[in-house]
Parts: sequence; C-alpha cells; structure tokens
Amino acid sequence: MCDPREPVSVASALVMLDRALDVLAHADAAGLPASTQAEALRALERAEARHTAARARMLTAFSAQAGYEDDGQGSARVWLRWQTRVTKGAAAGAVAWMRRLAAHPVSGKALAAGEVSASWAREICAWSDRLPGHVRDDADAILVAAADVAASQTAASPGVPQLWLLAGVFVLAGVMDQRERVAAYWPTAVSRS
Repeated sequence: MCDPREPVSVASALVMLDRALDVLAHADAAGLPASTQAEALRALERAEARHTAARARMLTAFSAQAGYEDDGQGSARVWLRWQTRVTKGAAAGAVAWMRRLAAHPVSGKALAAGEVSASWAREICAWSDRLPGHVRDDADAILVAAADVAASQTAASPGVPQLWLLAGVFVLAGVMDQRERVAAYWPTAVSRS
C-alpha cells in the first residue's frame, strides 16, 4: 500500500518540496525553541546537500538530451540564467556541480544521501582531483568517511574535523595505511565510528 505522504512522481515531489519550503520560510522561527531551530538548521543543511545532488543529476540528463535547445539556447548554463532567473555565476556553479559529480560518483552518492554537506563535498572533490583518475573513487570514499567522523566530533573538539581529514589525506598518500595508526592519534573518534 502506498503512503499518501510519499510523492509518487517527480511532479508531486516538486509540489511537496515547494510546500515544505513555503512552511519553513514563513515559520515563526523566533518563536520556536532553540532545539527546534537547531533541528531545522541540520535538516536544511541535509536538504541543501540533496538539492545540490538532485540538481546536478537533473542538469546532467537535461544537458545530455540538449533540452536547452528546445528553448533556442546554446547551452545549459545560458538556459539556466534565462529560465531559472539566476546570475551568471550561479548558473556556472550549477554546471560545475554537474561536472564535479560526474567525475566523483562516490561523493555524489554521499551528497544525495545527505551524508556530507555540499561545502565538504566540494572540498573532498577538489582534494581528490589532484590524484590520478583511477584512484579518485577510493580517495573520495576515504575522505567522505573521514568527513563523517569529523562531523560527529566537531562539538566535542572543534579541531578534530581538520585532523580527521588530514588523516584521510595521509591514508591516501600511503603515510597512514591502517586504522590502528589513526586510532593512536584519535582513539575516541575511532571508537565511535
């Protein structure tokens, strides 16, 4: 049996998305308890990550089909400026995400799942772009895992995220190739993962 709250098509999902964002945009944020504000901020960050992944996926398909030509445009970037009313920089950013996630499917999957923020995904992709293409997926997987552990440690120790990501880079470089070596430096973080 189908849950009536679940969208059954892309069109119905877009309607639900628009309604949800309308409620959030007009909510009495100042009247909400801090715990609800915090919950909303975390959910909105996950939504931004998923939005970035969904837009890149749609734009990839739209570009592959040259859908922009139906409206007399020569590129997806120009079409985005015209049809979605964004600036040149925002359109270029959307196209950059499309290309970035095509080159980094592991990061794209984590982004779509809301496991990593868009800002961390961009950093992870930039770091692994420096590596040969045949190791990029493995690099992304290591760095996504490091970012996940780092995020869980931020409140307890603000410096830990950078250290965990540095550990991920060391693993990539072959300096640290065993989880036990990382555990020697950050035992509480490893025991939580």
